[in-house]
Amino acid sequence: MFIFSYSGADIAVVCREALLRPIRRLGSATYFKRLWLICSPGDPDAEELTLDKIKSDELREPPVTMSDMLAALATQKPTITENDLLKY
Repeated sequence: MFIFSYSGADIAVVCREALLRPIRRLGSATYFKRLWLICSPGDPDAEELTLDKIKSDELREPPVTMSDMLAALATQKPTITENDLLKY
């Protein structure tokens, strides 16, 4: 996947989208472990919780991953057309 047709503003939108993906994972996660971190249900230290049951100072934010960036690129299409590229 190439981003040569993305403008600076498009790339900023992709980055914002990628940054929101871990927050969305927090919202849908149902298993956590202390210093609360998203984990799989099969993790031996997992406890079933939802985000609203965890104090913000006890929560460890998940990192933004390459998968988040690629998913953001897949959902955020460039605003620059091939004709625009040919003009410049």
